[in-house]
Amino acid sequence: MASLFFRSLFARPARLLLALPLLFTVPGAQAELELTGWYTGFMYSDSSEELDLNGGGTRSLNKGHLKVKAGKTLSEYLSVEGQLGMTTNTGDKRGRFTYGLYLRADKDFGRYRLYGLLGASGFYDYHDVEEDVSESGASWGAGVEIFGSKNVALSLEYLRMIDKSVDEGDYLYDSLGVGFSYYFTDDTSYFSRNRNKIKSIRY
Repeated sequence: MASLFFRSLFARPARLLLALPLLFTVPGAQAELELTGWYTGFMYSDSSEELDLNGGGTRSLNKGHLKVKAGKTLSEYLSVEGQLGMTTNTGDKRGRFTYGLYLRADKDFGRYRLYGLLGASGFYDYHDVEEDVSESGASWGAGVEIFGSKNVALSLEYLRMIDKSVDEGDYLYDSLGVGFSYYFTDDTSYFSRNRNKIKSIRY
């Protein structure tokens, strides 16, 4: 499976590679990132599935993949995150929904944040003329966020969604995507905490 990993990681459409320079052109953020609370985000991914058949041969398929995510930071180094997605080019009579729940380990380096994901993912395929299909499995991944402000970041993420043996052979499903994250932060400034007092004095 190691060879599958490298093929899936690097064999991506040029549109993703063209987007990478954007991650390094965002204005610098504050050195100390006090990011706590809830966050959300959006990502466009190229998802790839590959099946090594028991009898020999390989079946593979690539699809565009839109994802939304939401999470909660539990500490400076740990978050919990959920993702929902759907493929973008399956046609009118079939489609795929994806889902996942992960623990996320974070490490800040100034305006950069590296993270790893560990959890479980699954998908549900619906067909008008064929039997519906679903699959799930353990997942892992890694990503980087580059902050342009205290609570907005561009992100690049690789996720190995499913890697398991099925009846037909060894099945691999992964994705590589770019997007953004938005962190909800409370305004704890002196002015905000005393806003009502200031209004009462003025009016």
